Amino acid sequence: MIKLSARCLVRACTALVLAASVAPAQTTYEENGASIRFEVYDPGTQAWTSGISAFAGQQVEFRAVVSYTGTRTDLYSFGAALYQPIVTNADNTGAGAQADQLGAFRNGGNQGLAQMLTRAEGEDGNALADYGRVVWFGSETTATGSTTLTSFRHSDPGDPWPNGGEFIRMAGSGVSVWPTPLPGPCTSTEINRILRGVSSGGSPIDGIHGTTDLVVFRQALRLSDNAASRAVSISTFVESFRRVGGTTSSDDRRYFEWRTGPADSGSHRTSVTIVPATIWVNVPAPGGAAASVMAVLWASRRRR
Repeated sequence: MIKLSARCLVRACTALVLAASVAPAQTTYEENGASIRFEVYDPGTQAWTSGISAFAGQQVEFRAVVSYTGTRTDLYSFGAALYQPIVTNADNTGAGAQADQLGAFRNGGNQGLAQMLTRAEGEDGNALADYGRVVWFGSETTATGSTTLTSFRHSDPGDPWPNGGEFIRMAGSGVSVWPTPLPGPCTSTEINRILRGVSSGGSPIDGIHGTTDLVVFRQALRLSDNAASRAVSISTFVESFRRVGGTTSSDDRRYFEWRTGPADSGSHRTSVTIVPATIWVNVPAPGGAAASVMAVLWASRRRR
């Protein structure tokens, strides 16, 4: 029988504890465990909401908010996400200010940690000088090393997706083609279209360990001067989310990651519910009388 001194026992126990603390957590997957919610700012109520009325030429502030909505109670923080915000039913036919326009991306879209928006700017509904990701977490802009956010216009019949129409899509540079459903083994080029999406994630900073109502992205849409009525949707699409399967797998489940502790890089994966926001252009929104009044007042100020 081998006898260990007290010092050796302490060292052995310490080693076991350290080994357990750095051991990789088992990857798990949960259906309907998260949401990415888009909101627009209502200047009348001075609150973020799911829809407002607006008019030609108005600038509308919008943002993306991530929350864990599943059943686990032991999660430490948000882990990581890839997504590509889109404007559906956009006016892409104008020229210059006559078409729908996004706000400028901060630092020309080249957003490392130091160039992201502050948390206060993520909460603020007022117009900003420039836009982009909100600094809740510390990853670079895209998962492939590209650090430049940009936007792409998609017009029917040129390159419509998924079923025709007019879109503005926000992503990293170099991904001018829509990510698509990948039900079987796929090429690295197709995977790269996902990896160059907008990225939020990394280790929590500033003591932030939350899992709900995390503002991860801010932008603004300057509406065109087209007087026609239309409903514009601010959203994203599941095909832009990270995929479980690689180039040799048919597993097309998409997910966001969540951390189970400080040493976990994001072992809990969840499918994601997308909650769009709506802008009713040149027509009152359902129950949107207050927003319509604000639109009239805003227009009168512009004429002064």
